[in-house]
Amino acid sequence: MTRSFQKLKENGKIAVDTNAVIAYRAGVSQVCTRIKAADVILVPAPVIGELLYGALNSQRISENKDAVRKFLMYSTFIAIDENITARYASVRYKLRKIGRPIPENDIWIAAVCLEFDVPLLTRDAHLENVEGLDVINWTVT
Repeated sequence: MTRSFQKLKENGKIAVDTNAVIAYRAGVSQVCTRIKAADVILVPAPVIGELLYGALNSQRISENKDAVRKFLMYSTFIAIDENITARYASVRYKLRKIGRPIPENDIWIAAVCLEFDVPLLTRDAHLENVEGLDVINWTVT
């Protein structure tokens, strides 16, 4: 069991990346198991933005927007606040300093996780470059 998955077991909280929500909807067992093990599922604002963009950019706009709303019914939406913006600035600065930039929205998502001290369920390996972020990568066994 990874340290991040152990942390999920201990505090019952997990944050989800966009790709984790999509995989959950697709029934990917490694993702479903971890999400179902959580007492609290945090969804950072950028994740909702990406999911809604994906819905608008799909052939089934209404169905996909409804799926996002349904997922939010069973999770906790996390808006960006002053503390998270400070975390964002620190994460972005540190990544630039070590020469490992990552996509902008992923920095925001990482900042939320650091602020709330929760592991992030994602398949994005580049998030492992964020100092102090506990990553649960379901593609790694």
